Amino acid sequence: MGHLPDIAFVSFGKPKAVWKPILEIYEKRLAKATTFKHVILREKGDGPVDVQANATKLLEPYSGPGVFVLVFDERGKSLNSPAFAKVLQAARPKKVTAVIGTSYGLADDFLTRADRLVNLGAMTLPHEIARATALEQIYRADTILAGHPYHHS
Repeated sequence: MGHLPDIAFVSFGKPKAVWKPILEIYEKRLAKATTFKHVILREKGDGPVDVQANATKLLEPYSGPGVFVLVFDERGKSLNSPAFAKVLQAARPKKVTAVIGTSYGLADDFLTRADRLVNLGAMTLPHEIARATALEQIYRADTILAGHPYHHS
């Protein structure tokens, strides 16, 4: 399985150039606060079922025993930022893998094994915006737990 960071953020598909600087802001900030890695996996397969099955295989190294798997998914629970921070705090001392699924989502069998599903909001978001929002919320949660003034409540 290799050495996992304290927080692994796993997403699918290479980010478009316009999004890279936005993602890097939060990646760099998180890397200063904890061992953090944004893992970008390749989405591949013919059709939704194939893509989802392949994603499940690719996620195996990041979702083994001792790992708290959190998936950002529309079927998850909506949480405010302080409540989301509490979820991350409760997950420790386990490693945390936070996942944004493929353009076809993730397979039901993977979702049922996940420790927590979190909804980013009732509206459907484009993948790139969901990825940036999820990453920012992980950073925000980390600052809330550290008592950093980034989050104004």
